[in-house]
Amino acid sequence: MSIFKNDLVDIDREGMNLLKKYFRGYDYRGAGYTFIANYIWRDSSCVSWEIIEGYLCLGGTKCSEGEEGYTFMAMPMVLSPEDYEPESLKRAVKECKKRFEAAGKNFVISAIPGHMRHILEEAFGEDIEFHHGEEFDEYVYLKEKLISLSGRALHKKKNHLNFFLRTYEYEARPIREVDPKDILALAAEIRDYKAQDAEEEEDIESEYEAIEQILAIMHGNPGEDLKPCGLGEDQCPIYGVGIYIKDKLEAFAIGEIITEEYACEHFEKANDSFRGLYQLVCREFCKVLPESVIFVNREEDMGLPGLRQAKEALKPEYMEERFAATIEFRD
Repeated sequence: MSIFKNDLVDIDREGMNLLKKYFRGYDYRGAGYTFIANYIWRDSSCVSWEIIEGYLCLGGTKCSEGEEGYTFMAMPMVLSPEDYEPESLKRAVKECKKRFEAAGKNFVISAIPGHMRHILEEAFGEDIEFHHGEEFDEYVYLKEKLISLSGRALHKKKNHLNFFLRTYEYEARPIREVDPKDILALAAEIRDYKAQDAEEEEDIESEYEAIEQILAIMHGNPGEDLKPCGLGEDQCPIYGVGIYIKDKLEAFAIGEIITEEYACEHFEKANDSFRGLYQLVCREFCKVLPESVIFVNREEDMGLPGLRQAKEALKPEYMEERFAATIEFRD
């Protein structure tokens, strides 16, 4: 079900270029505030958008039948920082709420970057209530620390990496030089293994489909006129690496540039039978990022204990807080 007038699945080149301008209009920092991040999830989350009062309003709802109550809406986005203005923002958000209610959906602004709370507070004052769940905070690391794994706190991770380097010979290839069939084969192996946990089965399948989509963005779909980014890194800032051991892909990482200083890693998969391979693929991913990148956002842990432990063990530089907000309009 579409909340707004324009479905992301049907976007044309003009609409695509417009959305890119909005995503680059402010230092949002969050891993979900890029065109690519939303485009690869457009099918499973029924993402739609509309320009209201000059703001890009983007949101959606899970397309699967089992999650009828699930909705999301991003922080309304602007073309430049000075475009955030209390009265116009109030009008835009009020109209968005009408759209959600007309669709029979709950209205919550989700994934609000912590450093942008003041913008909503200035517009809504006591009429807005913020909610914070730590499982949605994003882990942000210094790129150079993920490469070097220096310091006592990362000693165990460095030992795992050194074991791998002593034990195995490998080849690291830029992600654009990795055969997409190899990536999908490894992703399918890991998907099928994890799908034994029935509770995660749907999310795992959606993730596999998102990996298919990001590969299509990089390489283009045969017969399709619209290629979301083409092949140039200026227009398609996707970076990644594939790790081959004995001519077989055993790990890959794929991410993108958020701002000049920030990158995010959307996907990291590895055959965990190779000790130290996860540390290696993370290091090699960081190595292929532009020199200007200082921070790497490795996204949230979704409240999963194993994922949280793994992310905390790499000692993030800080947590990028994300909030949800409900708003009560009194008129």
